[in-house]
Amino acid sequence: MTVRQSTPEELMEPLKFGVVGIGGFARTHLRCISQLESDGTGILSAAVVRNRANYRAQLEQLEGSEVEIFQDLPSMLKDGDMDIVTIPTGIQFHVPQTVSCLRAGYPVICEKPLAATIQEADRMLEAQKESGLPVIVGYQAIFTNAIQNIKKRLLGSPLGGPRTVRIKGGWPRDDVYYSRNRWAGRLKVGEDWILDSPINNAFAHEVNNALFLSGPSQHESAVPRTVQAEFYRARNIESLDTACLRILTSEGTEILIALSHATEENFDPCIVIQAENGSVTWTQDNGHTTIEYDNGHTEEFDNFGVDAHLLPFQNGVETVLSKTKALCTPANARTQTLCINGAHESCSAITTIPPNKVKSVSRPQADGTMKNYHVAEGVDDLIHRCYVEGGLFSELGAEWGHSGEIFDLTDYASFPKGKGPKIKGADA
Repeated sequence: MTVRQSTPEELMEPLKFGVVGIGGFARTHLRCISQLESDGTGILSAAVVRNRANYRAQLEQLEGSEVEIFQDLPSMLKDGDMDIVTIPTGIQFHVPQTVSCLRAGYPVICEKPLAATIQEADRMLEAQKESGLPVIVGYQAIFTNAIQNIKKRLLGSPLGGPRTVRIKGGWPRDDVYYSRNRWAGRLKVGEDWILDSPINNAFAHEVNNALFLSGPSQHESAVPRTVQAEFYRARNIESLDTACLRILTSEGTEILIALSHATEENFDPCIVIQAENGSVTWTQDNGHTTIEYDNGHTEEFDNFGVDAHLLPFQNGVETVLSKTKALCTPANARTQTLCINGAHESCSAITTIPPNKVKSVSRPQADGTMKNYHVAEGVDDLIHRCYVEGGLFSELGAEWGHSGEIFDLTDYASFPKGKGPKIKGADA
């Protein structure tokens, strides 16, 4: 492998980005790179576009800006003129594409989650170690002022370390969300594990945040020791759309998380942490944070209105220029993957919520269209109770609740340990 070394003269110029794709979540990557261009720190130099017919207008604009367009990643790695590659692709592509970039000598910004399985995650870590190049993982909350400052407080006095962490969130997802690609709502596609779900996609940030905030040092995440999960689905999908799980970390922190795409109401993630000498409450709304210390002192801070999606890209520029440390690395993100694998080992069978407890709801959108949602009766209340009372759905008396086993992750190195998740469509 040849590592591309930028000259001092090159580093005075904006960092040149190559992006794998221009549709789907790649649009967020393109928007962030455009912001870097406005700041004079980055520029889009190359992009992979497989289906040109779907993006004719966008391609015309990109080519007019002298962006090189390539049919596939190998071609871009061979002939593209860039300093760093971003990977906003499907879960199953994160590891092989990142490894290819590292072996070609390019640093990477990889979308979350890191991987579907722990063995894939370890493959990426090994490739990064061999290359010596930075990989930044797009769990943007870790990069924010609020999360970084909560971590600092938890590592010092007078607050002290976390004893319990509880997280809740409800983001209804419509029919289009589950039909947007081949892997949405899937556990496996062909031979590739996907494990798509709220806790491994939209809300993967919350699992990652909990483990990061429970970590033993500023840049380390906590390692989950045991996981007990409950998986449910209101939709006729292969995977789950609702989850609650209890995690015990190697440091002894208990984490309880309840999240769903089948709620009646939309409520953004919230975190409450009970620490040794106080409590912390964080909300996703600008990262507003309140710390109440046992000594009566209260502290508040937030993210200053900064676009969190932009932060991994700014950190990527600074890391490539050797000005700072990557704030979310594969080592951090690996703990989320380990946790998700353990959760699927704990709860190999996903419980289908009874059809008489699920309703289909059409809701008007801002653009005048209608979208269809599946709502599970009582899930909103169960999630709020998990957050307050610290119990899983089955422990709180959900009539369709089903508890998974407590799964020990000590020395866990390959998913699945046994036969793996039961892959079948819901009966509803």
